[in-house]
Amino acid sequence: MNFSQPGNAREVNKIKVLNALRGNNGLSRAQLSSLLGINKVSMGEIVDILVSEGLVAETGRQSTAKGRPGTSLSINLQHSTVIGIDIGSRVVTATLFSLDAKALRMERFPSSGFTSLDDYTQTLHGCMHKLSSMAPSPVIGACIAVNAAIGPDGRIGECYIDALKNDDGAFIHSFDDMPFPVCMADALRCAAEAERFHFSSSLEDMLFINWGEHLSAALIQRDRIIPSLDFGHMPVRDRGLCHCGSTGCLETVSSGFGLRQLSLEAYGQTLSGRDLARGGDKFKGLLMQSSQALAKALVFAVCATGASAVLIGGGLSNLDDEYFAYILDVFSKSAPRPLKEVPVFRSYYREKGTVHGAGLEALDRFFYKRGLLIRLECL
Repeated sequence: MNFSQPGNAREVNKIKVLNALRGNNGLSRAQLSSLLGINKVSMGEIVDILVSEGLVAETGRQSTAKGRPGTSLSINLQHSTVIGIDIGSRVVTATLFSLDAKALRMERFPSSGFTSLDDYTQTLHGCMHKLSSMAPSPVIGACIAVNAAIGPDGRIGECYIDALKNDDGAFIHSFDDMPFPVCMADALRCAAEAERFHFSSSLEDMLFINWGEHLSAALIQRDRIIPSLDFGHMPVRDRGLCHCGSTGCLETVSSGFGLRQLSLEAYGQTLSGRDLARGGDKFKGLLMQSSQALAKALVFAVCATGASAVLIGGGLSNLDDEYFAYILDVFSKSAPRPLKEVPVFRSYYREKGTVHGAGLEALDRFFYKRGLLIRLECL
């Protein structure tokens, strides 16, 4: 981007204003000028453009004890909406979000019987059309979160869902006919982004664990999220064949995938983490075993990353408090002395983090463009 061109600089400043108002609705032109270091004349022009475009609304006069009161500004929530979609192993969840990241409507579709790419594309087309027809304002974009490695061109690489594995780009291009742009993102990155959005600036150098059907981790830093799909393949036992082809991975004992295999071996029936939790004391041993293995893996992960705290999300983070308390106890007893006090928290979003993160990714790509600001700061 050529910043010698006034138009380019102004576009960047418009994005800065939108992001400033995202977390500080009610600021005046003068306050924005001071906050962003943009002179008052230029700020007035930028805000006037944003108001005329319908992106920002004037919401009345500020109350002040002295001086001329300024006009309060806020994001115009009536301007547009976005859609976030989470493709899970057994369920597809689609949610319509407002510009302040509030969920307006949610649709869920079972996907455990899907066997082909067409099964997914037809379902997603249908749910996006349905949500957009119910939206109170135009949908300007959608993001699909997949538990996979996503290339810059939207191609799916390593993936836990067989029908989407090693996609050559056909999946993302099947949405080219939608009336709004559709992008794809790594589900782990989306879930971590949702937590960072909730905790704001207080979330830094925190290790996020996505504890669900599969296990993955991400280190959340101020200006980036560093994901790792390999966390679940940390060797923790001497038996148990993992889907990756190795033996004894953390996945084989602590993930939803592993619990189904273990319950089949122990009880002759395939049970999910939720099924096991509902079974009470009968299945308590398996869940304790799962929690213990995860806690010990956390010790190694914190040692390796230097994380200042741990945040556990995903579907299995919904287990009863006694299991979470057991994780805390095992972690504290197993960690070396300098790390015993590293706090371990339960996620705010839990199993809803991925779809909320997909909505946030759509908001950032198609409205706030915060990623562009982060990249420009790193130039």
